[in-house]
Amino acid sequence: MEKKIFKCPICDKEYSTASSLSNHKKNQHENDDKRKKNTEDNYYHCRYCQNKKYKTRNARWFHEKKCIYIENTNGNDIDEILEENQKLKDDKLKQAQQIIKLQNKIIKATSLDTKTFKAINKVLMNRSNNSHNNMIANSNNNNSNSNNTINNNIQQICNIGNEELVKVLTDEQKKQIMGAKLNALEKIVEIAHCGEYKQFKNIIITNLKNNYAYKYDKAKGYFITIEKNDLLDDIVLHRITDIEAIYDEIKSAKELDNETRHIIQSFFTYYNSDDPYVDENDVEYPNFKSYKQNSIKILIYNNRDKITKDIALLISENNE
Repeated sequence: MEKKIFKCPICDKEYSTASSLSNHKKNQHENDDKRKKNTEDNYYHCRYCQNKKYKTRNARWFHEKKCIYIENTNGNDIDEILEENQKLKDDKLKQAQQIIKLQNKIIKATSLDTKTFKAINKVLMNRSNNSHNNMIANSNNNNSNSNNTINNNIQQICNIGNEELVKVLTDEQKKQIMGAKLNALEKIVEIAHCGEYKQFKNIIITNLKNNYAYKYDKAKGYFITIEKNDLLDDIVLHRITDIEAIYDEIKSAKELDNETRHIIQSFFTYYNSDDPYVDENDVEYPNFKSYKQNSIKILIYNNRDKITKDIALLISENNE
């Protein structure tokens, strides 16, 4: 009787028993299949370029979001896209460099910014006292008397009432003030004392609860404490005078429309009246002037950090 041969259908090896063939296939060819699967079948190939493969479906999805766009464009578009991407990278790099440069400059020039107003004012007082002592020493050495004003550190700041806003403000800012109409007083204070003009940072309110505020005294070289209501009286008085001058200037130039002119005239009427005034929230004030003083007080208080920062900048600029 002829002996039966069991032949492997994959590699043609022969075995005398079925169990031997089964062990061969299990030990040899099943492991080959696993290795092949691990090297190829387990990867997720890009469905657009076919050149990229990823171990996870999620990784392939992120790639395909970009690949599908490039695949659907022509070669010229690809070059343009790559060029544009490079330009964006270069622009971002330039912006980052400019930001870093600016930040370094600010850090260097505004080392006092993080201090409170009182701390900064103390610096001004100390420097003013040192300047005063130096002036006396020099005067004694020269055997002469001097009545010169103390050479303070930030003479750029002027006293309240000496701002000459009509000469300093731009035509556009003057139109903004007139355009604010009944809020012209708040607008001129915002532009002058809370805006870009560091030389007008001569008032500050650090607390709404107490009765005190601060104004700059050019002769002393630092901020002095003053009754809050007195300070508000000064501010309103001088800024109303500026508003009147700006109104006359723009009206003479015939750049004021009839509605604005009528409302500004009403503004002056309200200001000179002692009648009670009720605001838009039905809060009653003794008169329109007291209502505006309260608005100015809140405006200056809300800008206390900016005012403090600008004062610190002036000190730092003086040091340089």
